[in-house]
Amino acid sequence: MSLKEKIRNWVLTQIQNGEWTYDDKIPSISQIASKFGVSRETVRLSLENLVLRGVLQPKQGKGYFVAPQNKISIRVALLCKIDGVYLKPIYQGLMDEIGGDISIQVNEIRQTEKNLMTLLEDFITRQAIDRILVVPVPGRENEINKILMPFKRRIKIGWIDKAPSATKDPVFLCDYKACINLAVNHLKVNGINKLFYFSRNPDDNSVFTKMRKAFKNAVPQNSRHTDIIADWYHILSIVNNSQDSVGIMAESDTEAVYLLSRLKANKIRIPQQVSIISCDNSEITDLVTPSITSIDPGFIELGRKVRSWIHGDFGADDTNSPVVFYSSPILIQKESSI
Repeated sequence: MSLKEKIRNWVLTQIQNGEWTYDDKIPSISQIASKFGVSRETVRLSLENLVLRGVLQPKQGKGYFVAPQNKISIRVALLCKIDGVYLKPIYQGLMDEIGGDISIQVNEIRQTEKNLMTLLEDFITRQAIDRILVVPVPGRENEINKILMPFKRRIKIGWIDKAPSATKDPVFLCDYKACINLAVNHLKVNGINKLFYFSRNPDDNSVFTKMRKAFKNAVPQNSRHTDIIADWYHILSIVNNSQDSVGIMAESDTEAVYLLSRLKANKIRIPQQVSIISCDNSEITDLVTPSITSIDPGFIELGRKVRSWIHGDFGADDTNSPVVFYSSPILIQKESSI
């Protein structure tokens, strides 16, 4: 826990325990600095954060006082590709954890530099946005970071799913390598050694390409027992010519449902002949028969981490170092895998 977090938690505990109530003056910055052995600036930043959250209210020349304990909503702007494949689960993961004390405004990031700068200025001057979360368009991370740079003194910025390599902002990432390893280990533990990866998507800068690379690293490539396949009929041929069970990792929920329907139509028994795992978990994986074993990338966990950052500094006091948080994926066993 950082020093700022310790100070904030101490203040909150005094209020929650009833030691301090509405309009009580809390100890001075100098007194708190002496108590915790920190600088006055560290204390000031901690208390100003509690002012932002509506816990304290400053009175000029007098100090900080306990504010009326009614919730004040923090306004967050989400800059993203609105039709991006992972927007919905990212947004849902955030909202599941953020709750009613934070409002999220979704904004399209695919704009010209001039339009994006105008939008950012509007966030600060008119809309009173407290935080900006960026889900960058693949390949544009550094360009977007350059546009954001002049605004970082006035507003806190965090990155989700991807980030420019040189950023000092907090970064919240899904661990796609861990997702792949989790699925591969599940299949191997159940005695399935013929492993294939199904994807009809092209190679690009997306997370899909990252997952394919992770699969190649997790499973030594052998043309007979492992491969990345884009043609479902090729998989059908492999299954029909195999005496052993085959494991398939489908790149997304839509790819998993597509493959499942084709194999079932050709009398392939699932999971007896083929075990299928979807690389993401959505409601459609539960709406088919058999339901599809899935990897939950950990958006809920990211939501918790992002919420902590939104409410405070979250992480090390050294702002010259980036703070990177990874989610922990979970395999959700259903009917499509042994």
